[in-house]
Amino acid sequence: MLPSPIVQAGLTADHQLSLNFRNMSTIFLATKCNFYKRGSGINGGKYGYPVATVHARHSELPNRIPEPAPYVLEETKDNPPPFERQWLTSNHPPLCQGCHQRIYQEWNGSMMANAWRDPAWRSAFLLLARATATDGNCDIPDPPDKTTKAKLNPFANEDCTSTFDLGTTSHTTSKSGSLLDEFCSRCHMPTNYMDQYAVDNIQIDNETGFEHGVANPDFDPTSDNGTGIAFATVQGKLRNTASGKLGISCAICHTQTESRYTPYHVHKKNAQQAGGQDIFGVPDPSLPSLGYGIGAGSFRLSPRAIRNPERLGPLTSADYQDRKDPYISSVFGQDVQYQKGEFPFHKGSYHVLTERAESCGACHNVTNPLQIKNPLGKWVGGFTMERTYSEWANSRYADRPGNSNFDPKFKRDCQTCHMQQDYGLAGTGKSLYAGGRPVAPIRGSAYAGGSEREIYYSHHFIGGNAYMPRLIGETAFGYAVADYPELSAYSFSSADESSIYNNAYWITEDRGLPTQHGRLAWDRIRNSVSLQLDIRESASPGSKVPVSLTVINEGSGHNFPTGFPEGRIAWVSVRAFDTASGEELLIYDTIWDRTSKGVGYLTASDMLDPNFPGCNWRLPAGSPDPYAYQFRAVATLGDDCPTLALPYATPLNLVVNDDGMPIDKNGKVIDRDNPRGIPQYLDLDGDGDLYDDSFLIDTRLRPLPNSEATVKLDRYQVIIPKDITGQIAVTAAVYYQSLEAFAAKKFLGNLADTDLDFKLEPGVLGGAADGREPSGEPAVVEGAPPVPVSVVSRVVKVKGVEDKGAPTVHTYPASGAINVYEDVVVKAFFTEPVKHVSKE
Repeated sequence: MLPSPIVQAGLTADHQLSLNFRNMSTIFLATKCNFYKRGSGINGGKYGYPVATVHARHSELPNRIPEPAPYVLEETKDNPPPFERQWLTSNHPPLCQGCHQRIYQEWNGSMMANAWRDPAWRSAFLLLARATATDGNCDIPDPPDKTTKAKLNPFANEDCTSTFDLGTTSHTTSKSGSLLDEFCSRCHMPTNYMDQYAVDNIQIDNETGFEHGVANPDFDPTSDNGTGIAFATVQGKLRNTASGKLGISCAICHTQTESRYTPYHVHKKNAQQAGGQDIFGVPDPSLPSLGYGIGAGSFRLSPRAIRNPERLGPLTSADYQDRKDPYISSVFGQDVQYQKGEFPFHKGSYHVLTERAESCGACHNVTNPLQIKNPLGKWVGGFTMERTYSEWANSRYADRPGNSNFDPKFKRDCQTCHMQQDYGLAGTGKSLYAGGRPVAPIRGSAYAGGSEREIYYSHHFIGGNAYMPRLIGETAFGYAVADYPELSAYSFSSADESSIYNNAYWITEDRGLPTQHGRLAWDRIRNSVSLQLDIRESASPGSKVPVSLTVINEGSGHNFPTGFPEGRIAWVSVRAFDTASGEELLIYDTIWDRTSKGVGYLTASDMLDPNFPGCNWRLPAGSPDPYAYQFRAVATLGDDCPTLALPYATPLNLVVNDDGMPIDKNGKVIDRDNPRGIPQYLDLDGDGDLYDDSFLIDTRLRPLPNSEATVKLDRYQVIIPKDITGQIAVTAAVYYQSLEAFAAKKFLGNLADTDLDFKLEPGVLGGAADGREPSGEPAVVEGAPPVPVSVVSRVVKVKGVEDKGAPTVHTYPASGAINVYEDVVVKAFFTEPVKHVSKE
């Protein structure tokens, strides 16, 4: 008889089962158990539930740090999960549309709504799940083209088991699934994730007294379930159901009442009063996170609010309209009163968390929770994959205790930037202020026939993804999930780079109807960063003209770019042209001691990345110029070379003991015996940022007022030919990609490489082209569009060369053009830089 999977400390290899469940789909391993040694059931305990029937847990490593359930356990006696029926009835977004038409239309097609449908996420999850699979490489099918099968899991055994390195011991797992099944699901398919946590599987650890939840061992969300399509829907197991495919839907945010500790948390957390009444106070206003848990799915929802239903948000249940909301008033520089809600069809109450960045920080601060070492023997737990909340918390925008960078003139939380964007209003730090004061908030009614509010929070939820919304479109159509690309289970099955199954392979390219989100994302991106270009006004033929560039993150309340280090990238481009002949001139780069025609184009062919000599790190065609200055974060396994395998990336600045195990400030290992220990990170470069040093390199722009919010580049020189015939036009630009070429090629496969020739041909910015025309805006043929963030041009007069003609102009689309893209961006092109051009 196996001990409880909740408390596997003390399990040995003798307790493990080595069964190939891929061919035994009818076997369901279950056993009734007494709770083993470290934990006790909740039978007769605080909540009075019966002893659980539990399952052999393949991914519940014995050293796993206790983590509470994703819902308020006290409320489950009368409102137990699962909640799938409620997700698809009283909490179903199309039902909400009946009253909240504007909000629904803004949400539908957003990246929040498309959190599950996002092809990059699904394929990355599939790849990383196979790399951390609990049954070795046995879940990887044989490639249909008979090429060599891939071996993705470095800890795989031949008998369909995996043996993971726990630091001071090892642990063998079996059965289909991965160590990341619950982790990657919690923020991208939260309804299905929550419903995997039966009340019977929530334990109280005897020694620490901490609550610990264990998910259904048969969750396995990436499984094809015999269909050949990854992420197959299995309704009986609440896996990839309609509610899961609707991503971050209305009820997820509006029933969030608490937070919980997650492994390797970086903030102290206090208890929070549950909902059901107006809550105006945060758990602990003296703490940097206001007493909330942060990151990696630290949200905790209210079962009562889900079942009733009740909505927690910015509106009060009682009448406080004579009472000012001091926090929001200080954001907008005007008195804003608490507003009583109008709740004709559901209950509602005010919850302070709804208006605070900590609500978003529940997902947008991602830390690797795995307590294992990677194949190089380096610890992976605590690797700071994404730190968007922490970046903001150390900016001028964050009104938080201990933040010396806070400037009251720029006070903003996530909601008062990202939910203040609408058509014509970019909603960034560059557009939300005028004359040194905040612009007025968006006004409007939240539901049909409702009164106009002083502050309306738009629900477009626009971030920096200008690419993915165009691949998938709207999320819901009527009461159904809209069409989306289906991922083949044979993706990543081949070790042969010439096989279509080496990368993601999409069986269908279906998508929902077009939405506004891609275009709004471009608006946001173009209002995030400022670029300054300084250059002398005149020069002589045969000379070199120095170019001075300054890039400032004036608009983002976090790093630029932030999040998703595998894909986000921005870079600086410099080009110069003879205005008479149109010939492009050479640029000399003093850092690389290199001369080229322009800097910052896309590569036309595969090449080795010169930034990582000796690593054999190959960049595919369509990549940003590796010789250009780039804004990006790159992870490593610990060998000083880049990696895409973030589950196995090591945090280079994590403080560890002689065994390589993470320790808190008292030198105690952070594990089951010390689950609340806070990991220690070293500021290796002395810039005040504790997380950039986790990466091999991190050149992203930090938010103001940090000094790393500004980069000054004095490395470029324009080489003027002796026989030049015209004046010189110098153009500098910052470009941004939502998904860099190597990530687009790997994770999107034939969605990005649409002609399947294993070469991204964007057809823009010097990249390879195959004669096809772009089919949308921003214009690009294959891969993610390089979006111009900021562009500046200057004219250098050449001594002794006569300026013979006035500049000419042409437009895109051309005058009289037909069949123009519905969301076309009108452009004007001049033969030389001009000033004072009206936008009217």
